[in-house]
Amino acid sequence: MNNPTAAAMESLEEQNKKLLKTQYALEKKVSQLKDFAGIITHDVRGPAHNISKMLEMYESTDDPELKNASMDYLKKISKDLTNNLNELIQILQIHLEKDIPASDCLFEEVINSAMLQLQDVIQQKEAKISLSLNIKQIVYPRVYLQSIVYNLLSNSLKYTKPTIAPIVFIETYEQDGNCILSISDNGLGIDLNKFGHLLFKFQKSFHSGFDSKGIGLYLIKNQIEEQGGSIECSSQAGIGTKFTVRF
Repeated sequence: MNNPTAAAMESLEEQNKKLLKTQYALEKKVSQLKDFAGIITHDVRGPAHNISKMLEMYESTDDPELKNASMDYLKKISKDLTNNLNELIQILQIHLEKDIPASDCLFEEVINSAMLQLQDVIQQKEAKISLSLNIKQIVYPRVYLQSIVYNLLSNSLKYTKPTIAPIVFIETYEQDGNCILSISDNGLGIDLNKFGHLLFKFQKSFHSGFDSKGIGLYLIKNQIEEQGGSIECSSQAGIGTKFTVRF
């Protein structure tokens, strides 16, 4: 005869496994939803500010060429921002039932999108941005990749020396079978001996006098690790910073 106690225990163990699996799935989705909230509040701020400034320029000038240039830029950045938001909305609509979908992402396309959103500060600081894309594309959640590139590039353009034009180098390559993205700059750098343990913490910033919420690095670290990757930083105060993402 079968042991009813043993059968009951086996049934309870199976139910417990299912409950733990459900709990893990719910915790993962809550974490993903927090990431999306962070993307919306953090990444949209820059483009929205650029649109506001360009509208001010358009309204304050009578120069027809400047008005046309301002309007062309407004159309481009508005279209780009709308596309990004539409994609985010589509992902959110299916997000409660499925994991975040991955798609073929062209690195150059994603980088150009980030540069368009940051065009105002690029022109203002006369930044030089160069690319070496040995890996052209990756299968990855597009909204995450856009957030990663935008945040790292934005930091390189924000934390710069006052009298030196920013130089940013963006590279993709293969290492040990993994796709690597690195973004390096000649900016202020970070004293990792002092701040290294706080680098990816929530609401932590390391330079005073800048409009920084201390959210970006925390946000993208969670995005990268959720997809099984990692991010590292090498930096030297007064020399520059390099972030390396291993997908």
